[in-house]
Amino acid sequence: MATLLEDAVKSLKRNRISSVIFESEENLLDYLDTLIDDGVTVGVGDSITLEALGVYDYLKKRDITYYNKYDEALGKEDKKELYLKNFQADYFLSSANAISSDGKIYNMDGNGSRVAPIIYGPKKVLIICGVNKIVKDEKDAVERIRAHAAPLDAKRLAKKTPCAVTGHCADCKSKDKICNYFTVIQGQFDETRIRVIFVNKELGY
Repeated sequence: MATLLEDAVKSLKRNRISSVIFESEENLLDYLDTLIDDGVTVGVGDSITLEALGVYDYLKKRDITYYNKYDEALGKEDKKELYLKNFQADYFLSSANAISSDGKIYNMDGNGSRVAPIIYGPKKVLIICGVNKIVKDEKDAVERIRAHAAPLDAKRLAKKTPCAVTGHCADCKSKDKICNYFTVIQGQFDETRIRVIFVNKELGY
């Protein structure tokens, strides 16, 4: 895994995407303190990784405007408005479904509210991942999503899809399918916008 991680870091740099590696949650949160100033606006994508690392709780405690998609007081229309606000946020924090050793970032999304602001809108994007998300190439990235990440997420969200039952993608056409938007980030014009933060442990799925 160390070799894959080293290759990914070098390849991301070649693709104009900076990255950093931390050993613990504490190191990560300390780092976020240095990046995110008081008074800024911050949006987030749905992520088991960010939840496990305590990032959502951390943001609640900061003196910022936090676009908290998990606020139970939000109605359907409120959440739509929040998703639109994410495009103008100072920071957008999310994870990725896979990052390949050649420095590409892979995501699959249901309604696009996670992948769209990663690609365009927010001033800065932080992609936070465990080393278990690192794969060799695009073939392995797609397989990781189809055979692992998407089925587990569909099950978590109680979606009525074949993969939620079988644990593997059946390329279904269900209205509940969460595999609607597949994105590959191969580089960026502004090398300071998207930053990948690796935590050297297995996180999320």
